[in-house]
Amino acid sequence: MTPPIGIFGRGRLARAVDDLARHEGTAPMWMVGRGGEPTADVEVAIDASAAGAVEAHLDWALRRGTDLVIAATGWDIPDLAIQVAGRIGVVVAPNGSLTVALLARLTYLLGAFGRCHCGTESGEAGGYLLDHHHAAKADAPSGTAQRLAQAWREGAGSDLGIASLRSGHEVGRHVVGLDAPGEQLEVVHRARSRVPFAHGLLRAAEWVAGRRGLFTLDDVARDIFAGSALGLLFSSIDERTLHHAVPGE
Repeated sequence: MTPPIGIFGRGRLARAVDDLARHEGTAPMWMVGRGGEPTADVEVAIDASAAGAVEAHLDWALRRGTDLVIAATGWDIPDLAIQVAGRIGVVVAPNGSLTVALLARLTYLLGAFGRCHCGTESGEAGGYLLDHHHAAKADAPSGTAQRLAQAWREGAGSDLGIASLRSGHEVGRHVVGLDAPGEQLEVVHRARSRVPFAHGLLRAAEWVAGRRGLFTLDDVARDIFAGSALGLLFSSIDERTLHHAVPGE
């Protein structure tokens, strides 16, 4: 059950979260845009605003003791973990889709496979990432692309090439590819609407309520899928262990 929430932002993602929450029977207590002030206490706030507003919203959450889900992208708070410490719970979710959380794990595995297998007798393998969004999206690469690039880096021990395309009305499309001399493998995620993002953000709000610390959507997915094969995928991969197990370390 979604706890009482508030929403920072009035853009397309914020409206998608508001619509889905109402459909599920838990209308947000408030939804504020730029310069607006929350009108009631809530257990969790979802920040679906712009990059420049995130730090102020974090300060508000810390002062009020309100847990926070950060869905905005393009921001940079280097000492976020220090600020949060044990004061509130914060989930950083640059893409709220649980399917994209799965894509990040698959990207990690793809990079690790390329490093272990395709980097030996099969010849060197490279990785690439296409990040396609609508023309109005400001940040490039997107927060999702940066998360996928990080997952690849953890698995492969090297960077992959990123191409960002901002054109048309694409909600979001990400293509991760492993390119070896004799073969190629691609994993594609295309969002047809913002509903999957809203769904994952509401699940993150349920999960983080009452917790303390800094988390990602992987932590949320690990508990949601516990007891299933997906739960094993999210819980059994220790990036550090696999990183030190691959050749060349």
